Amino acid sequence: MRIGMAASLLDVLDSRTVLICLVVFLLVSWIVRRRRSSVSGTLPPGPWGWPLIGNLPSLAFASNAEEPYEVFMRMAKQYGPVFSLNILGQRMVVVHGYKAIREAFNNPILSDRPELHILRNLFNGAEGVATASGDTWREQRKLILNVFRNFGVGQARFEDQIATEAGHLVSEMKGLQGQAFNPVHLFGNAVSNVISSVVLGRRYDYDDPAFQRVLASMDRSMELIGAGAAMQLLPFVNRLGFLPNIKEMTATMKFVMDFVMDIVKKHQSDCYSEEPRDLMDVYLREMRSKEERNIPTHLSVMNLVLVVSDLFVAGTETTANTLRWGLLFMMLHPEIQSRVQQELDTVVGRERLPQLADRRNLPYTEAVILELERRGNVVPLGLPHKAAADTTLAGYTVPKGSLVVANHWALNIDSEVFPDPLVFNPERFLNDDGEVTKPEELIPFSTGRRICLGEQLAKMELFIFFTYLLHQFTFKKPEGSPPLSLKGYLGITLAPTPFQVCALPR
Repeated sequence: MRIGMAASLLDVLDSRTVLICLVVFLLVSWIVRRRRSSVSGTLPPGPWGWPLIGNLPSLAFASNAEEPYEVFMRMAKQYGPVFSLNILGQRMVVVHGYKAIREAFNNPILSDRPELHILRNLFNGAEGVATASGDTWREQRKLILNVFRNFGVGQARFEDQIATEAGHLVSEMKGLQGQAFNPVHLFGNAVSNVISSVVLGRRYDYDDPAFQRVLASMDRSMELIGAGAAMQLLPFVNRLGFLPNIKEMTATMKFVMDFVMDIVKKHQSDCYSEEPRDLMDVYLREMRSKEERNIPTHLSVMNLVLVVSDLFVAGTETTANTLRWGLLFMMLHPEIQSRVQQELDTVVGRERLPQLADRRNLPYTEAVILELERRGNVVPLGLPHKAAADTTLAGYTVPKGSLVVANHWALNIDSEVFPDPLVFNPERFLNDDGEVTKPEELIPFSTGRRICLGEQLAKMELFIFFTYLLHQFTFKKPEGSPPLSLKGYLGITLAPTPFQVCALPR
């Protein structure tokens, strides 16, 4: 019996010893990391964190169901415009205010992207362009910009292509004859067709079942990745592939990539016979040319698949969601909707549709679009950057490997820049002479070296789609439908809560 008691006591002591040793080890590791960090310079201030897990509880258990960008804004009031967090051993520097964001994103050392660990196996070493860094990013970015320039993307000669798609959208909505509908699918299809014409050389009908599944998979992937993809960029998540959400995200991303891969394979067989039809043709020709001349290159079939996927997401999500916010705000502010329509009728008339050349004579409409970009806030945290080496920011040391996240949401509702920021007021962008004035602090496409590749295209799309819609329809809330809400739901972008709308032909 004594032997049994001794064994039981020994088991307890062993368990306690292991636990104590583990706690001591974690505590010592935490102290050592803190000391090492302090040697290289002064880290940005920030909240105290637990050993090992750091500040994860502050984000995971935020009060009042706060979104990450709201938590960060609250922390910035306490710690200043540049502060740091420790998330499971990963240093994260959060930046607030235009001055700090501009300094951070114009620093070439802070232009890298962190690896998307959770999809590393799916990507098979490829990086695309959105998550690429260094030479891979520079080579593919240069190729994409050349394709955009040669195909006229973002230039006046590309207007007809956008206008044609806007015409298809108007026809689809007229076919609904004023009945209530959710605009998410129509807008996603219309906007994606614009970028599809550049990268795939074709458009898809709104009732194409295969393309609808691709768009749905893409939307779901972006929703599952979450705000700024921050958690997906932490090294430990590649061990969590068994979790349902991660399994679903991997499956939806694979579905999109398989769709693109099928098109790439078709292009590989006929991309050399005629003039380049689209980005895929140009990419494959450039890849072969460099291989034949033994020039080192990061161009590859898998990178092409990711580049196309990246452009689809970037070319669809932000613009489609901004347009959806546009309908929502027009229903909430019928007096603003009416004033836009009056300006369109005066300048454009009822005998033709709006054109880019009308923009300079439509200052109020242009101001409404700027306010939609500000108030819609569709990319609240952007995509994280990574420090390629130790550097400084606002006088603080940012260690190599740190994530850098800019709170664009907080900038867009900064009352010192935009008085009464929660009020939808387009006139904040008009001067006393009624001319459009855009402050430098409004950066819906970010700033610096990683500014959105499709900025000019997105601006053209927003203007043409928005003016076509307001010229042809009046948007109203369906009778008996739930109250309209400005509460968005956060994935990679901030999308409006799903709503119904009636498009009444004018």
